[in-house]
Amino acid sequence: MPDDLTIRLKQLKIVHYNDTKSRQTGVPNYDIDIKKAYGDGRAFELMTELLGQRLAQRTTCIAVSKDDGLLLAGALAASYGLNQSFVRTKLYSRLYAKAWELVAQGLFIDYDFPKCIEGYVPSKSDKVAIVGGVFSDSENLENIIDIITPTGAEIVGCYVLFKQREGQLSVPVESVLRIENLL
Repeated sequence: MPDDLTIRLKQLKIVHYNDTKSRQTGVPNYDIDIKKAYGDGRAFELMTELLGQRLAQRTTCIAVSKDDGLLLAGALAASYGLNQSFVRTKLYSRLYAKAWELVAQGLFIDYDFPKCIEGYVPSKSDKVAIVGGVFSDSENLENIIDIITPTGAEIVGCYVLFKQREGQLSVPVESVLRIENLL
């Protein structure tokens, strides 16, 4: 089935060469038109199915950045009967971390304090899978991890459709495809 997805995505021409090279690696950059892939019914069905197969069996909650992967996370949550947390990573910063930790633990309540998690808020009994479309840098996923951690929930891993680059995270990252499969 990964071959079916690769063939479909190549037909859709979702990968575009970018003339600039990465500052970190010196390797050519590629842009992935993930929304074009989401818009194709068959491709979206394959992506959801393949990513769902990779989710840890004990997953009880899907966490997703409000900036990436909302459609995919919604489809996974509905297909597998999982709770869904929408994480506001743009709101989050390292300076904000300690205050958010106190709010998440219920030690500080301020109704004017912006929420970092909307929808379902995980608890200590939850096993959270973080879902995204493209893993191009670790910052967004690391911010989600930092926001979910104070809830006491166990983060079982990050699950993405495409791994564009290698990166170090505090939890494992699994992908359906690598960008090289689509070139």
